Amino acid sequence: MIEVSRAARADIPEIAAVAATAFSEPWSAPLFEQELRLPEARLWVAREGARSIGYLAARRVADEVHVLSVAVDPARRRCGAARALLEAVLRDEMASGARTALLEVRASNLAAQAFYASAGFVAVGRRPRYYESGEDALLMTRSSRGRPAGGSRAAAASG
Repeated sequence: MIEVSRAARADIPEIAAVAATAFSEPWSAPLFEQELRLPEARLWVAREGARSIGYLAARRVADEVHVLSVAVDPARRRCGAARALLEAVLRDEMASGARTALLEVRASNLAAQAFYASAGFVAVGRRPRYYESGEDALLMTRSSRGRPAGGSRAAAASG
């Protein structure tokens, strides 16, 4: 069974290990420690038993929650950990007044784009050369009602 909770400093070595197995450009343990000290930072961990299998890092600024990084141990993908993390963070932040969630995803990562779309995110823009590799990122948003931020205004303007 997957359990999701806010991460603590003691979780950082396992979270950094997950990042190292999941990404070509992972965050380091010191970066996670630095992030955890920021008042606007939100760091969550998914566990199976005592083992950390995934994490989600985000920042809350005003009424927005910016999802910065989501990763699940490659051996445990497609077991619901990423969805559980995303739902927990969105539920917690939307309940405390966030109206919009946003994130960047690699333009080549079609699986991640489909995952975020299934969670109500919509691609609204592109950030050229966003990643160190030079790859573009797609900007995806979701409102507190599960629609893209500004979606109702855009529909009203075009209709």
